[in-house]
Amino acid sequence: MEVYLSQISQNLYLHHGHVNTGILRDGNRALLIDPSGSALQTTLAELGITEVTHVLFTHHHRDNVAGFLIPANARVGVPAKGQAWFTKVETFWNDAKYRWHLYNYRPHNLMLAESIAVTDTYREGSQFVCGDAKIRVLETPGHTDESVTYLIDVDNARFAFTGDLVYDEGRLWELYSLQKAEEVGVSPTKLGKSSNAQKIGGYHGFLGARKEVMASLEKVRRHAPTALIPTHGNVMDNPGLAIDNLERQLWTCYDRYVAISALRHYFPKLFTEFEGRAGHIPIREGTPPPEFLRHFGTTWLILSETSEAFVMDCGAPTVIKQIQRMQAEGEISEVTQFWITHYHDDHVDAIPAFQETFPCETLTDAVVAEVIGNPKAFRIPCISPAVTRIDRITREGDSWQWNEFTMTAYHFPGQTYYHGGLLVEGRDVRMFFAGDSFTMAGIDDYCAGNRNLLGAGVGYQKCLRLIQQLKPTHIFNCHVNPAFNFTDAEIEWMLRNLTEREKCYTALFPWEHANYGMDEHWVRCHPYEQEVVPGKTAAFRVDITNHSEEPRTAIAQPILPTAWETDIAPEKTTILPKRDGHIDFSIPIPAEAAMHSERVVIPVDITYDARPLGQFREAIFCIPGRRVCNPDILIRR
Repeated sequence: MEVYLSQISQNLYLHHGHVNTGILRDGNRALLIDPSGSALQTTLAELGITEVTHVLFTHHHRDNVAGFLIPANARVGVPAKGQAWFTKVETFWNDAKYRWHLYNYRPHNLMLAESIAVTDTYREGSQFVCGDAKIRVLETPGHTDESVTYLIDVDNARFAFTGDLVYDEGRLWELYSLQKAEEVGVSPTKLGKSSNAQKIGGYHGFLGARKEVMASLEKVRRHAPTALIPTHGNVMDNPGLAIDNLERQLWTCYDRYVAISALRHYFPKLFTEFEGRAGHIPIREGTPPPEFLRHFGTTWLILSETSEAFVMDCGAPTVIKQIQRMQAEGEISEVTQFWITHYHDDHVDAIPAFQETFPCETLTDAVVAEVIGNPKAFRIPCISPAVTRIDRITREGDSWQWNEFTMTAYHFPGQTYYHGGLLVEGRDVRMFFAGDSFTMAGIDDYCAGNRNLLGAGVGYQKCLRLIQQLKPTHIFNCHVNPAFNFTDAEIEWMLRNLTEREKCYTALFPWEHANYGMDEHWVRCHPYEQEVVPGKTAAFRVDITNHSEEPRTAIAQPILPTAWETDIAPEKTTILPKRDGHIDFSIPIPAEAAMHSERVVIPVDITYDARPLGQFREAIFCIPGRRVCNPDILIRR
């Protein structure tokens, strides 16, 4: 791992490992900001530092906290609003609401594996002195809710340690941390309340923290720092230019998102300021569905001339009751096939009960089947613990006959990568069931965690090309009653937008391609969670998507609990361009593991293309017999 040291002023240094660690020197003593990584100890020794008096953290993310052994006598300071994510992190890992049905992304799961001791907590305006330096704390939420900036006045200059608010001029480290709930359309009244506000939840809040990030940076700017020093990124000697460029780039990226966003259909007040803007696709009118279709919740149902039913998705028990009512009234003879569009909980929560009630054949796309057949193996948005029985896995272009209809299945990585699409031909119509991937307003890519990849042949570019090829007469969304369609011109409009996005989002990140900053799961552990047996060996792999045009080398190393007294050697692999690679590990589980914890977090340290990323991802080991590992009680009824 490449590590180097730079001197910022007479008494301020930066250790550049996988993050920038500030070293404020006072003789042979030092205050550290965001210390992480074992190599830091060597740097301190080279500087002649024999005592660390203070350790400060800007935010709770594991990659800027873990890996450095904090001296026993050092004072440890953290943001007061995020104290629990340092001192009681087990409450996060053991709470089911942070594991299943994930609709909110604050706090993020880039958490410490184990709690640390804290002596000091800081709020807006907290101040203290260290040697000749004065430190002031600003609350600067955005990257996380509790993030702070440390203003250090030393050597006749002022340095702002801004965490991950900004990476460099006009750039961010990544985008998915900015997924957040947002209130928009606010019009103050005499009573001080909002008369026209519309609130969207974290799941729909793509770039929802962008305004918060900019407000925090403006607060920092008002304190006239000499330089901005990020946790990830480059020192910015012209803070004003860096902030202005980021605001400009964020606005461009967000505008390109809004231009074809399906969210305009669901939350029209959210985008009133964009109405009539050049490059924004008009919202189409819907049309009534054919008379042989029925729609309940997120379920579409096709009635054949034989009175058999073909059902798609089942997210709630009310769907089962509705079908039973139709049977009782003679509208349906029996349910003979069941198709699942994607894994989200509002589409699959009631599937076990559905399969017990209607013993028909269940079909789904191969990529979807991986998730709904073993949900514990994944940690992705809206994940349900419900386990689905799959009778037939479909591959790209598989066709079959169901009564008078021809069914053709496709992998359809639209709203989420783990998504299928179904073309239904018959009765003089060509219907495409797109799950949640479109509305009349465009594409449903409002949750960064869903893996909406950019580029030719992936994500929505693949989906739109397929629609262009199939030319359906009707497109159906599971949440929308009317059918709709897109003209060839509108499809080309959306494709041009996606090409523009690929360029402007790539410019937003310090990566070769936008997908590294947008696709949170380009590095992932599989299975994410598993039960392990003390005294036995557990296996898991690290999957890595190479979004680059050239082969890339990746190194991974699981970090086991200190109490296990076992180290796992790092392993390396080379991944072909635009392909997935993996590294396999076998982990010996100590016989006494059951005595330590009900859930053990195994962080994985990653180096990619010679760039160290720290403890970038994690897997979960569960000790059998502990109730927290049983997802059955967590299925929403």
